[in-house]
Amino acid sequence: TSATGGDRARTAAVTLGVAGAAGALALAVALLLTVDGPTETSATWVDFGGLAVTLGVRLDGAAALVAVAVTAVALAVQVYSIGYLRRGPHDDVDVDHRYPPYAAQISLFTGAMLLVVVAGDLIMLLVGWEVMGLCSYLLIAHDRRLAGAPAAAMKAFLVTRVGDVGFLLGIALLGVSTGSFRIADVLAHDHSGATLTAAGLLLLAGVAGKSAQFPLHTWLPDAMAGPTPISALIHAATMVAAGVYAVARLYPLFTAAPVTLTVLGVLGAITLLLGALAATAQDDIKRVLAWSTVSQLGYMTGALAVGSPSAALFHLLTHAAFKALLFLAAGAVIHAVGTTLMSEMGGLRRSMPVTFWCTVVGLGALAGVPPFAGFWSKDGVLTVAESAALEGTGPAPSWVGWIVWIAGLVGVAITAWYAGRLLLRAFFGTPRLPLVHLHDPPAVLRWPVLLLAVPAALLGLAGFVGAFADRLRFPTVPVAGSEDGLVHLGSRVLLPLAFLLLGAAL
Repeated sequence: TSATGGDRARTAAVTLGVAGAAGALALAVALLLTVDGPTETSATWVDFGGLAVTLGVRLDGAAALVAVAVTAVALAVQVYSIGYLRRGPHDDVDVDHRYPPYAAQISLFTGAMLLVVVAGDLIMLLVGWEVMGLCSYLLIAHDRRLAGAPAAAMKAFLVTRVGDVGFLLGIALLGVSTGSFRIADVLAHDHSGATLTAAGLLLLAGVAGKSAQFPLHTWLPDAMAGPTPISALIHAATMVAAGVYAVARLYPLFTAAPVTLTVLGVLGAITLLLGALAATAQDDIKRVLAWSTVSQLGYMTGALAVGSPSAALFHLLTHAAFKALLFLAAGAVIHAVGTTLMSEMGGLRRSMPVTFWCTVVGLGALAGVPPFAGFWSKDGVLTVAESAALEGTGPAPSWVGWIVWIAGLVGVAITAWYAGRLLLRAFFGTPRLPLVHLHDPPAVLRWPVLLLAVPAALLGLAGFVGAFADRLRFPTVPVAGSEDGLVHLGSRVLLPLAFLLLGAAL
């Protein structure tokens, strides 16, 4: 491709990618402001001997909020990629000519996640679910010059496929049992206990793959071989959020089969501690953040296991903000210093002050430092786990509440430990690189990071707003332990804060 033709194609891709993401965000915000109760529409697509597959959309407050989070992160990633995917001064051409398919794949990825969010039919949900798996493969392997990228993409595709086989079988079992794949019909149908347990466990296999739960978590850290903006997209808004959202969407099926929530709670607790401990041992800054995503997903699935999908979705939303912020800030650092290894960084806070303070906000939210967003949502998870453990309020046995609560408290300390370690190794201490030419990134990289710092700092306060809390509740789901709101203040916050201080001191 000629340089001129490549520039034209890139300009067109930038325009379409950014405009599409901005338009989707505007529509999501409009839906958030206008949709009160559940709204559903459907039309029969195909009929297999009386088993109908519908093209249906179901909108409610929770779907609109998740859609806003997905499109906001997608827009930030599209804008950030404009600057990040330019080649360096030593390359033959100053433009990445593979940018147009890259931008198109981000748009398809975003559209697939939105299809999962608004799907009113299990087959439609499955289509979005599978398209995301394809897009993750293509985007992780975008830069095929990197030695690990093709293998990492293949690993992500195959590991999630293992879980997706179970997910497909679970959907088939529910559809045959109901006589329809329409989600409203599936939830309303009187299934047998054996059917619910089998279908729930099969669905959890797909959730474990997409949301990186033990033992199908290994693909997520290796996905760091992809471009940093793609890491932000996968870890914050798409793929990993899909599994948590799907369980919340079908939650009545899981509460009717408590053994499925027991399995989810045990896997969530293992995932939470496994991811946090692995993050403490990484030298690659992106792998620290990747393992932290695995750990934070354990909090979300733990909240689902103890009976609070609203707490899980609240943490999903705050995590989308601060994890996208952290990956894009890490990308700015990598873009400036030319390495992902923290052992080769150090002393960057003086030469990159904007990136430093944005990273402080993101790590504060990740660790749960008040008043940042992660503090309020993580405290909500710990509160419902404590209620499930001490008062038996959850749908699963009380011992599930105990393991989720204890794992969550230990996870608070370990999270503060590795967050503090990342900050000290990258931004403090003696510079291990010449800092003469280092500076904060250009505006096209800087502004997405600055704008994401706002929800990372303040989104948790939305939990005090009754309208926000109400929108995170599914009308079909009785929310155990959090009827009074998403945010919990009182003496209960002192224990997590003590663990936070312990981890920060370590």
